[in-house]
Amino acid sequence: MSTSQDDKKPSTDGADEAKDTVVDTAEPTTTTTAADDTSDASDVDAASVEDASEIFLRGTPVPPSSTMGGVFSAESFSVIGLLLLSPVIFNSRLFELFGWFVLTDAGLDDAGQLPLLGAEVMVAGGLSALAILAGAVSLFRSGAHTRAAARWASAATVLVGALFVLVSVATYASLPATG
Repeated sequence: MSTSQDDKKPSTDGADEAKDTVVDTAEPTTTTTAADDTSDASDVDAASVEDASEIFLRGTPVPPSSTMGGVFSAESFSVIGLLLLSPVIFNSRLFELFGWFVLTDAGLDDAGQLPLLGAEVMVAGGLSALAILAGAVSLFRSGAHTRAAARWASAATVLVGALFVLVSVATYASLPATG
């Protein structure tokens, strides 16, 4: 990358590139009648509005989005969702408790462990629910300018987080009564 002042001056090569760009400005041919002449000035010509998919297919860069970026971007919420879900994924204790109480219907020898186990299941479910929320916000904020990896990570966070919430609810409901 050059930081020369010559790079910042407009060149004649850019004029040739503008000539090579093909923009479809053909308008559909319609006949107007006196009854059709009552449309308002607020109607936007359909041929002048371009869809992001058409821009992508033409190979031109997507114009910058007017949405907030930075900390409140879809990519940030995607990473936040993954970070919230990672302790639940890497701690296999939730599946151990699920198998112990839901699948085998085992009891506890020490009733003093029950509040601790209930809190552990609730924390895993709460973190999963927060991860789902962050992933959903990321998906709602995503658009044509969002990286595909962020959309993929958000969708995966929502799906896996929903699985962990269901496992947490089933496990918490299967915990034995305190007395």
